[in-house]
Amino acid sequence: MHPDNKNVFLIIALLGLFVCGCGVSKDKYNQALKEKQDLETKYSALMDEKNGLRKEFDKLVDEKISLRNEYDKMTNEKISLRKEYDKILDEKIALRTENDQLKEQIKAQENTVNELKETLGKPTSTKSIPKR
Repeated sequence: MHPDNKNVFLIIALLGLFVCGCGVSKDKYNQALKEKQDLETKYSALMDEKNGLRKEFDKLVDEKISLRNEYDKMTNEKISLRKEYDKILDEKIALRTENDQLKEQIKAQENTVNELKETLGKPTSTKSIPKR
């Protein structure tokens, strides 16, 4: 026998031994198949749970966004009310200032009236005013 033929024969013998001797028994195959099916069932259950958690997470995110929008709306309303309050406060201050000015004018006018009364009550000259 030629050395190359020997190697070919050896390879064929090893392949035959591997295919025939290393074959998987039917029980081991069925056991592996059952494990695979169990793992696929567990995987499916875990994926369903993951999808359920994802839906719950999405729901929570939507609720958070909704609450944030409501918070922003209320903040804007608060700012608007604050501006309105400041405007009313400015008007109140302006009216008080105007009221104080009017009180001063009234007091000045009363002083003028009192001075006129005092002046009219006193005779200005000893001569009487001729009647006509």
